[in-house]
Amino acid sequence: MTKEKPSKGHQATEIVRLLVDNRSDEALKLFEKYGFRKEFIGFAMKSGIDYEDARDLVQKFIIDKLCMKSDSIKNIEFARTWMYQVFRNMINDQGRMLIRNREVPLDENKDQAYEQKTYDKNQTLTDCVQEQLKIFREKEPKHAEVVEFILKDLNTEQIRLIIGRSYGATREFMSQCRKKFRPFLEICNEIDEK
Repeated sequence: MTKEKPSKGHQATEIVRLLVDNRSDEALKLFEKYGFRKEFIGFAMKSGIDYEDARDLVQKFIIDKLCMKSDSIKNIEFARTWMYQVFRNMINDQGRMLIRNREVPLDENKDQAYEQKTYDKNQTLTDCVQEQLKIFREKEPKHAEVVEFILKDLNTEQIRLIIGRSYGATREFMSQCRKKFRPFLEICNEIDEK
């Protein structure tokens, strides 16, 4: 006798129940095992988002919404519906952001949030990194927190325990944080550390 595979609705309910019970590692393993990541990436791509942005959006959904907000579901039996509704809202927000960015005149499209007003030749590399981290923290507080942990030489396991994610999700989020912080550091490349 073969076991019947549970429906996607039942799978989503199982995942959310685990999250509500603070068993996020098990929940995230099932999210992967049941193919929800691929399903959501495909859904985002059908909505017109390219593959890399779709991957980032799904990761953000997992971290910011699924893990942090799943306890807000009123009827856990409709977990899959809730997941899609939240993810669809994130896709819509992404679309609105892209439209706003297209409406900015080309010469003003430069992101000035991470540009220092003046380059101080007396500034050390450490001072530059700290100043850029402060600017980054204002723009991306969650990502900046993880960057600070990385700069303090905390390993992945230590960061995982602090932010409450699985090891794999933590590694992925750390990678996203580094990627987002990298443009802020470009000005620091000009500093000669003596």
